[in-house]
Amino acid sequence: MTKLTSLSLAVLLAFNLTACNDNDDNDGSSALPETPTTPAPEPETPEEEVPVPKSYLDENFDQLSALPASWTALRSNAGTVEVKDGSLFIDGRANDTQMTTLMLSPEYQKLRNYRIDVEFTYLERNNGGRWGSIIYRAADSYAEPAFTPYYQFAIRADATGASGLELALRQPTNAWNVLHKSAYKENMDINTPHKATVIVHGQRVRHYIDDNLVLDTTLPYNLDQGAVGLSTAGLLMKVDSIKITEQLDPLPESNRVTEIIDQNLPVSMAPTIAQPAPVNGISSAAATHIAYQLDEQLNLLNAEQKKVMPLRDYLNDATRRTLPLLHIKNEQTIEKLKALNESHDLSDITLLSDQPELLRKARIAIPALRTALDYSKQTGLTNSRKDIVTIAHNTNLSLSKIVILPKHLVQTEAVSHLQRLLITPWANIETNNALTAAEAISTGVNGIYTSQPETVQSIMKLMAPNTLLRKPLITGHRGIPALEDENTLEGTLKAIEVGADAVEYDVYLSKDNHVVVMHDSTTTRTTGVNAKIEDLTLAEIQHLRTIPNGRKVPTMDEILAAVKKYPNVTHFIEIKSSKPEIVPKIKALLDKYDAYDQAIVISFLGDQMLHMKNELPGVSTGFLTSTPTAQSNIVNTRRILDATQKYSSTFNPSFSGLNKELMVMASQRGVTFWPWTFRMNKDDFNRMYVQGTHGLTTDYAHDSSNLAVKLNTASQITAAVGKPLEINAEIQTQIGAKSNYIVKNMLVLPNSVKYTQNGQGLTFTEKGTAYVMPSYQYTMAPNYTYTIYAKPVTVTIQ
Repeated sequence: MTKLTSLSLAVLLAFNLTACNDNDDNDGSSALPETPTTPAPEPETPEEEVPVPKSYLDENFDQLSALPASWTALRSNAGTVEVKDGSLFIDGRANDTQMTTLMLSPEYQKLRNYRIDVEFTYLERNNGGRWGSIIYRAADSYAEPAFTPYYQFAIRADATGASGLELALRQPTNAWNVLHKSAYKENMDINTPHKATVIVHGQRVRHYIDDNLVLDTTLPYNLDQGAVGLSTAGLLMKVDSIKITEQLDPLPESNRVTEIIDQNLPVSMAPTIAQPAPVNGISSAAATHIAYQLDEQLNLLNAEQKKVMPLRDYLNDATRRTLPLLHIKNEQTIEKLKALNESHDLSDITLLSDQPELLRKARIAIPALRTALDYSKQTGLTNSRKDIVTIAHNTNLSLSKIVILPKHLVQTEAVSHLQRLLITPWANIETNNALTAAEAISTGVNGIYTSQPETVQSIMKLMAPNTLLRKPLITGHRGIPALEDENTLEGTLKAIEVGADAVEYDVYLSKDNHVVVMHDSTTTRTTGVNAKIEDLTLAEIQHLRTIPNGRKVPTMDEILAAVKKYPNVTHFIEIKSSKPEIVPKIKALLDKYDAYDQAIVISFLGDQMLHMKNELPGVSTGFLTSTPTAQSNIVNTRRILDATQKYSSTFNPSFSGLNKELMVMASQRGVTFWPWTFRMNKDDFNRMYVQGTHGLTTDYAHDSSNLAVKLNTASQITAAVGKPLEINAEIQTQIGAKSNYIVKNMLVLPNSVKYTQNGQGLTFTEKGTAYVMPSYQYTMAPNYTYTIYAKPVTVTIQ
């Protein structure tokens, strides 16, 4: 390389280096259309509210000293039932087979579709075969015998036995008809709290233990409605809470999703590839999604508006290995889809529109299906924070997670900001140019919509194993408990200092309606003061000090104010309070600090997630849960979709049981994964990082500080014929540290001049132009290595 060439390269680097691939330094002014051809959309206000189920009962026994007057302990009971010390005790130890039963208020006799959640603990047992149970769909007190027949979800103390869990029908003859029995993964150990759930809608029922689905079946008998109760035989059961909630959505008949083409790409969590329906009728094997227009008669149309086939025939095709993207234009189509939903499973299709309210109406009418907001033609949008918030707002308002971006916003800065707000951005590529495809791939988008899917796929096939096109986001769990007191302002700022992309904290509502930060419902563990956080005023809370460092218990107000100066850090606000009034209080705080460009909300509480859709419709939500445990990933994907589509949320499970194949299968349907909580289990963290998991929540955010996350280079360079190519680059770590690096390994894109490539590097053998993607391999621990790529570089060979 000549001195002049070296000097030219240095000048190019000086002007282009940090702007190439570093959203922290970007001023938000690049890659915009010179003159917007259409006005940018504004944040919309929903016309229709998401239905929120009625709460029939929410009892934790804290305020009770005796059974409610409308509850009935059966005269035939072998043992006793009482309320004391803030709990319900059902003591069936007097007899191993004769039950001790409590029936709840007779008003529940009228209910048909409901959900029952019971938090319980077995305190003593006569033997491992004894059980506690939830009774549902029971007859009334005038039946003979009283309340019979009924269904029962029985949970034996030794639940790992072949009959550890049972669905049984109690018959009027006082005999049991056991309809289903199974073994659970663990026993119900003494003094170990658990949660049991029954969800029944029509003739479909599901049973859960600790949010793990253990039974999914159709009830065989015509008990269409009925009362609720609890029962034990041969053991003492303590009940800390019981909730009965309206079940609005039918339970799915199918336990599976469509088995789509496995692309077997070396890229970790590779972007979805979608293709518009080809005019010749032959779709590419590289695409997992095929897009059609859907007319009012539910016919699939191609790009030329010609009929391909009825949607009904498409869904009936058992050999199909693709998923449909269906463009809709009006509410009449939704009404026809609603009728089709009576006979066909629509849970594995995605509706597409540029109208957020139309998509919202579709989701409310048919909650099981997915929607995606098509903003590919919204040329008036910029990558300003205001417009990014508008895109996120309208995607969430439409009850979607996927948004297809206009081509000028397919850039790292816009894509990564939307991903930090839990949006799933896709690119729309209208050309078969490999350079254009590589540029879109390098932004880290979650999906690519293109008429040339082979071009996109061929580039990714050339990449190294465990390629990370999008860095997994690091979330500081309750700040950084490994270094600072949890859920404190000091812990939050420390997590940011060591490079966390997001900070998670838990919120309750104080007695005087301030949003305060605390994980537990009591202050005992973290402050040593035995009090319920929601029974304290803000003034009382401000006197508390955390253990061991003596920090204040902060308000959400204080954390929002402190983090405002870090615009690329996201608040993961976990709603712990069951009070619905906390949601408008959170809204008021986000309004006060205009923090919508930095905030998302997560929760275990489904009702709060639904309140969010009406009170804060533009803010993303993440559903905290556990990973389903069926043997098949096809079944587990369906269960993930059941959870996330109900709440239009991301999937935020405990990391245990989460595997690469399941994440890939669900991510092809727009699901993103945000597992928790990584502590000393470094192998699990490393494994899920190199697998491209979307975000990882950890107590040890500082362990990720030095991970390589970006490779920046000049966008144009020169090279000499016959000389190995070396590119000056800059490596950036999670914490933001930068170091120089000389790249010798790179991917050569199609339409480049001739070259040779071996272990010594890349050499061009003729003059002309080439296009390369420089790469860097990083080993985070033995057996855990990943590769990152810079944006494509244009090389002029002289």
